[in-house]
Amino acid sequence: MAGTYFCFSDECGDYKPSMSEKQIRIHPFYIRTTLIINSQEWKTLNTNFKALKSKYGLPVSKELKWANLWTLRNFQINKKPILEKYDIKYLESFDYHKLIDFVDESLGLIDSLKEKKIIATYTKNPVPFGTNEKSMLSFHLQEHMQRIEMELQIDEDNLGVLFFDPVSNDKNEQFRQIYNDLFENGDFVKSYKFIKDSLNIENSHHSVGIQITDYISGAFSSILKASENKDYSRGIKMFYDYVHPNLRKSWDGRIQGYGIREVPRNVPNRRWLIDQINKFMP
Repeated sequence: MAGTYFCFSDECGDYKPSMSEKQIRIHPFYIRTTLIINSQEWKTLNTNFKALKSKYGLPVSKELKWANLWTLRNFQINKKPILEKYDIKYLESFDYHKLIDFVDESLGLIDSLKEKKIIATYTKNPVPFGTNEKSMLSFHLQEHMQRIEMELQIDEDNLGVLFFDPVSNDKNEQFRQIYNDLFENGDFVKSYKFIKDSLNIENSHHSVGIQITDYISGAFSSILKASENKDYSRGIKMFYDYVHPNLRKSWDGRIQGYGIREVPRNVPNRRWLIDQINKFMP
């Protein structure tokens, strides 16, 4: 690896220090994933992603989110019309099966890249950590910054530029401040030398990297949520086909602690995920 690297990062789910049973059912996990690519491959990725949208008849200017797939599925299975107030109204004429195929092919574009690495962090919400939201977001961001730094330090000229999907004005500013504090004051890394000093917030519907990272988060959430009585088989297949092979690894092939990290550190949760990945391994 040598050069400038784009690091696209997206969150999935939610975290609050005190969550009701209903909130936990809706958001059993808070997830953040990052896709690292060589900036020289961005143009090709962008061109191929737009071509894929055209192939499926999707508007290039609009974003199909992972969550949209399952909302659309519920409408179509229940044979209900989609009201104008829903932002997926434009998808009404699409068969959700075809859109799942589109997401599958979009994730397949990762394999066409020569240089790519994925980092994923997760918090299991049913476990009461008592950590406030800002601190938890900081813990996740810190894990990603550290691993990007360690991944890129192989070459003195490397530089990583981070791009986040916007959430809200307050949260965007919070992320920028957390990032800057970690960058300026250091942590386990002491001093960051291989990532840019400022976090970039860019609209996801304008960004191929953020959109594909959203699909990475969705596929990763499938393996987290999978159980014997819940069918996440298509998402699980995408995880093993496109995410698992591209996770950051140690020199001897380990992903735990390198490409995947539970937040905060929790040995039982780590063992649980190892068992989960092994259980559904094809």
